[in-house]
Order: sequence, then structure tokens, then C-alpha cells
Amino acid sequence: MITRRTALKGIAAGLVTSGLPTAHAATAESKVDVIVIGAGLSGLYAASLLEEIGATVQVVEARDRVGGRVHTNFDLPGHPEYGANTMGSGYARTINTAKKLGVELLDYTPRLAAGSPLQLVINDQVVASDQWAESILNPFEKEKRKHMPWRLIGSQLKENPLPTAADWLNPDYSKYDIPLQDYFLQLGLTDAEIKLAWDNSPSFGTSAADVSALTWLFNNRWITEQVKIGRSQYTVVGGNQKLPQAMAGNLKKEVMLNRAVTEINTSSTPMVRFDDGSTMSAKHIISSVPFATLRNISITPTLERVQRTAVKSLQYSRVSRLFLVPRTPFWEKDGLSESMWTNGLASAIYAARFAKDNNEVTGLAVSVRGWGADRLDRLGPAGAAEAVIKQIEKIRPAAKGQLEFGDYKSWWMEPYSAGAWAVPAPGQVSTLLPEMSKPHGQLYFCGEHTAVTQRGMEGAMESAERAVIEVATAI
Repeated sequence: MITRRTALKGIAAGLVTSGLPTAHAATAESKVDVIVIGAGLSGLYAASLLEEIGATVQVVEARDRVGGRVHTNFDLPGHPEYGANTMGSGYARTINTAKKLGVELLDYTPRLAAGSPLQLVINDQVVASDQWAESILNPFEKEKRKHMPWRLIGSQLKENPLPTAADWLNPDYSKYDIPLQDYFLQLGLTDAEIKLAWDNSPSFGTSAADVSALTWLFNNRWITEQVKIGRSQYTVVGGNQKLPQAMAGNLKKEVMLNRAVTEINTSSTPMVRFDDGSTMSAKHIISSVPFATLRNISITPTLERVQRTAVKSLQYSRVSRLFLVPRTPFWEKDGLSESMWTNGLASAIYAARFAKDNNEVTGLAVSVRGWGADRLDRLGPAGAAEAVIKQIEKIRPAAKGQLEFGDYKSWWMEPYSAGAWAVPAPGQVSTLLPEMSKPHGQLYFCGEHTAVTQRGMEGAMESAERAVIEVATAI
């Protein structure tokens, strides 16, 4: 089987033996061989692979930091993550890169198991897990009443029609490229059940109505494949952002920060223009930025129809995270779990444990998705914190005066992300995804939105390998 590594080595060897110009033979008008736009995991990994085969690479980043959606708050106790939280056992590229660069990893699995199970709160009322099935607040029907809200959806999928995660792009399964709402109804769920079990805190999109069922089926199959590899979840000691920082530090050219690209032009010599009017040329350009950001960048020549449609319309999840610092372990007083699942403003509250003692809670992370994130965003960081703290204090009086506002992050409001992860809408998986990441002249695409078999951090890394092979083949 041809692996990514052997493919890249073969291409590099071919460049030498064929007598063609190698990656180092840049023209006089080119400052570098390849410009990589975006210093997230995908862009940094692409740059490192290109350097391995002898290309000169310059990574440019609009933000004042590297990491993209891997972003750690180093100032709060337990260094909570704004973005990517953990790496699964199957994150081979991500884990191997960390080991190669000497980035220490921590198996977070024992800490995930610490503490009490999620505390269910419906309409600001605490509901014990053993009382949920008989509760008047339970909108589920018949045997489904026994399932906790966060378990209901998965319990109804008896058999995933996708043989492998990669089959979500197989035309044979395009019949599932329908609204997830419709697919859930086919599984026997009711509108009321979907509203509480999915729309309250959707994994994708803002509701089940605006997500392709193939997106969910792919994710479900991908998780199954990950679990077969192993159940461990890893984090970087000291914060996940240390991984992209190490990747950037290992490049031959320093990443150029605060360099927002406004134009990409490949009509003659490939060139990018920055927001200060300056330009940079290269032989090839890789864009690793989300389409939600790329749609604000002028591209010449114009993208082909399918790519143009994808860049303009691919949606991204609304995700906001609020970090609260507890002054005292108030949960020891009221006997409730540190972590809660609610249908209110707070949505889901998770206890973070990054002290030496696995049981010590270093902070509370409030994760809100979909329209719930939009509601919090409208309040502003301070207003959102005040509203959520007020709700928590109403639910559990022992928390009164015991929570401090740490920080707030809205990925939807973040200008260089404009959302968290990509979410293909109904009909987009079969019509847009197969074509949207193909090279456009000397412009190439990578990023988690272009991954085929993986998600999250590993998906970003996977996509970088494809883009690098495309570039290396064209050099």
C-alpha cells in the first residue's frame, strides 16, 4: 500500500532524477516556492511536509498567534481550551507530530472518568437520573423515556448504513444527503424529542433541519472507528496550543503574523495581497483557511462554479465557550454533580481537571452551540457570564457568589474563523464536497472542511497531506 510518506518521497525523488527544476529552483521573481495561508494545524503541517521535500515555504497568518481553532487560554487555572479539547487514540498524525517535536501528551481519560455523571436540569429544575423516566418534564415517548437527553439520538440508530466513514462521499449513499430532521423522523423520533435531544445543543449546525444526515452518519461511523483503535483521549501538557506553537517553531521560516490576506491572484505569477496593500509572490499557494473566511478574499481567476458555490455557502457551527472559575467547591455542599446538562442558557457545563490531582476541578467550561450560542453572543461576554451565573445560582443556591467570570469565546464572532467546524447542509455532501477541494490552477486547498476520512485536528492534518501531494506533483 502506498502511504503518504512514500508518495511524498517518490515525488521528491522524481523531481531530482527527471532533470526538472527542483523545489529550490524558484524563479527570481518568486520569494518562496509556496505560500501557505493560515497557521492552524493544517497549514503548519502542510508547510512542514513541503519543507521535507525541499520546498521553501512561507506561512502567513491573519491573527497575532498560531493555532487557528486550536486555542488555549494560558491565563486561567487549568489552561482551558477555546477550541479543540482532546485527541483520540486514532489521531495518528497529530500524536506522531507531537512526539516528533517533543510535545508532552497527557492521557486525559482518567480525569474524564473522575467526578459524578452529568446532572440533568430541565426548565431550571434538577431531575435525578433515576427519576427521569417518570418525570412530567420528559417529552420522550414510550421506551425512549428511559434515555437521558444526550443519549437518546444515538440509541435510535440501530445500524449505520455507511460501511466506513469514507463512504459518506460514495454516490451509493447520496440518498442520505437529506435534512437530518427528516432522517431522525425516519428513525421514529418525534419533533419534540429532536428539539430537546438535538436542537438544544446540536453537534452540527443550528438545528437538525439545516444539516445533512450524511454529516451525522459520517461522524457516527468515524467515532465507531476511533473507539476500535482505542478509547484514550489525549491533551498536550500545559495546553493544546503548544502543539501548533512547536510546529511553527520547527519551520525554517518564521510564521508571519498579523498578515491578513485580501486577495489571491494566480492569473500570472501567483501572488497574495495583504490588508496593508503589500504583496508576496510564489510558485504555488495553499489556502488552509475556513471557507467562511475565504469568501471574504478576492480570488482571480474566479473559482469554478462548484468551488465558488461551496466557498459562498458552506456553513459552520455556532459554538461559544464561557469559562467560570469556582471560588469554592460548592458542589460538595449541594450534593449535585459539578457538570450539568440543561435546556437553559448554560446548555452544557463541564468540570475541567488539569491539576496534579485528577479529582481537583480547575474550572467550569460552559459550552453552548447552535441558536443558544447566538443568544449568548448577543449579550456580550460580560452579559453572557452574568446571565449564566444567575441561572446556575437559581438552579443550585450553593453556587451563589462562588463563581467568577474567567473568559468568553465566540467562534462565530471570531473574524478569521466565522464558526467552529464545517457543516454541510442537506444536498451539499454529494454535490459540493467531491469537487470543492480540487486545485484551482496554482491555488490549493486544505483544512478540516476538506477532510475525507477524519474529523477535527486529525482531519486538518489529513487534508494537508493531500494538498502537499498535489503541490509536489505540480512542481
